[in-house]
Amino acid sequence: MQSIHLKEVDSTQTYLKQNYSNLSENILVSTSHQKGGHGRRGTHWEHLDEALAFSFTIKPSEVLTLSPLEIGCLLANFFAPELLLKWPNDLINKKQEKVGGIICQLVGETIVVGVGINLYVNPTQSFSFPYPIGGLFDQKPNLDTEFKSILPNKLYQHVLNNRLTINQIKSQFNQYCAHLNQEVKITDHQKEFTGKFIGISDHGEALLEKEGHITKVLTGSLRLN
Repeated sequence: MQSIHLKEVDSTQTYLKQNYSNLSENILVSTSHQKGGHGRRGTHWEHLDEALAFSFTIKPSEVLTLSPLEIGCLLANFFAPELLLKWPNDLINKKQEKVGGIICQLVGETIVVGVGINLYVNPTQSFSFPYPIGGLFDQKPNLDTEFKSILPNKLYQHVLNNRLTINQIKSQFNQYCAHLNQEVKITDHQKEFTGKFIGISDHGEALLEKEGHITKVLTGSLRLN
C-alpha cells in the first residue's frame, strides 16, 4: 500500500488522480487541510480543525453502483455506533446532522474514493448549508497530534480487509441507515419521489414503498418527508 500525507492540498481526490499513473495499486492520500473539498454535484465542503480528508483507490464492488454504499457501511462499522448512513452517500450522526460524505469516481477499472468526516464541530460554529452540520462526537475527542494521517490509514486498511458481498452491503446498510422505514422525499433534478424507505436493491437503488407499490430510485438527494 502506498500512503502519502500532505500538509495542505486543494483536493486529495484530484491530487491522487493527477499524480499516480497506476491507479490499480492500493494508494491513499490524506491531508491536514483540504482547501477545495467538494461533495456531490460540486457542492463545497468546508474542512474543519477536527476533521479527516482523504482519498484512496479500490476495486469496484461486485455491482459497480454499490461501491459508495459499501464504503459507507465499512466506515460505519469502523466508527460504530456513532456513525450512521443516509442514502446515497452521506455520513451522519445520531442527531441527524451531516458529518461527512463519500465521493466515488470510476477511473478506468478503479474506483477513486474521496472521504470527508467531521470528528468534532464546535457548537458555536454556524454554517450556511440547508441541512444541519455536526461532528461524529459530541465532546472534543482526545486525538493524537497525527490523527489526520493515522486514522485514514487505519480506515483504509479496514476497508481493504473487510470487503462486503452484495447481500452483506444490503444488510449492513439497513443496520446503519438512519431513515429506514421512514417517509422520505428524493429529489433528482426536476423529479421528486416520495414514499417509505424500505432498503436498497441489488444495484444500490433506494426502494420507496407507497400505496402498495415500490419505486426504485438510483440517485438523488434524500430528505425526511
